[in-house]
Amino acid sequence: MPRVPAIAASLVLAAGLMALPAAQAEPKITVKDVEAAFNKVEAVNEQVNQLGVQVKQTQAEIDDISSDIKRVMTTYSAQKAELSGAIVQQQLDAPLGPTANLLTSENPDQFLAGLGAVRALNNTRADALAQFGETSKELRNRRAQLKDRKQDLAEATKEAGAKRAEVRKKYEAAKAELARLDAAEQAKFNQSNTDVTDVDVDPKAGGRAKAALAFAMSQIGDPYVYGGTGPNGWDCSGLVMKSWAAAGVSIPRVVGPQIAAGRAVPMDQLQPGDIVAYGDMSHDGLYLGNGRVVHAPRPGKTVEITSLSGFTRAARVG
Repeated sequence: MPRVPAIAASLVLAAGLMALPAAQAEPKITVKDVEAAFNKVEAVNEQVNQLGVQVKQTQAEIDDISSDIKRVMTTYSAQKAELSGAIVQQQLDAPLGPTANLLTSENPDQFLAGLGAVRALNNTRADALAQFGETSKELRNRRAQLKDRKQDLAEATKEAGAKRAEVRKKYEAAKAELARLDAAEQAKFNQSNTDVTDVDVDPKAGGRAKAALAFAMSQIGDPYVYGGTGPNGWDCSGLVMKSWAAAGVSIPRVVGPQIAAGRAVPMDQLQPGDIVAYGDMSHDGLYLGNGRVVHAPRPGKTVEITSLSGFTRAARVG
């Protein structure tokens, strides 16, 4: 009988343990999850690229405004010196004013001739003063513009720095996701398709499109680098931009503007050289023909050839 309470206590304890919730296992990561993580990084990288374009444009505007200020300042100084000299000389010649000497003249003809000269001189100075006023106004306006553009530059530079930090943070998160795949999946995920022997570029490729594709194909095997525009490392839009530049066509730096710069093309009417992009404008490449795309994919891989899978927008340039 004394053992009954002990048995009952054990049964109660066991029941309590059984009632505890089982520890939740970490959900299994998939290759699709990892791809999505890297796509997020590339989307932010494109934002950094756009801010970089903005910084360069703003700096160029600052340089132009500074040159204008220097030019206007030269004119301002010359006009100021001329007006100052005229005023000083007038006071030396006639302290009581240029008409004072005329009042003492007894020769009417001389008086009238002198009065006409004084009026002409005053008109000339009035014009000079008006020009000086316009120059002063332009100088003030350009200095105000310079101040504004410098503020814009500081803000864009700060935002770009924050976005670069976000890229690094998201990249580390994506790498952590990748590390959760098994070894075989990781190896396959990081393997680039650089075999060009099975790529038959559509014979319709010609002219500038052919030149752009030739450049892109010559970069196959080069590593992906965030912000890369060559010559030895590329991001997606950097490769597209430089490929078309090699064909003599200037297009913007970033995916979205690159698509906007061309003529929209339905995906079932693609031609070699067309820019193809993801719907969210986070990634792009160049269509080779026959359902193939040459692109710079992501860190850990190199410029490669891939399928049209994932590309849903297209534009034709050149």
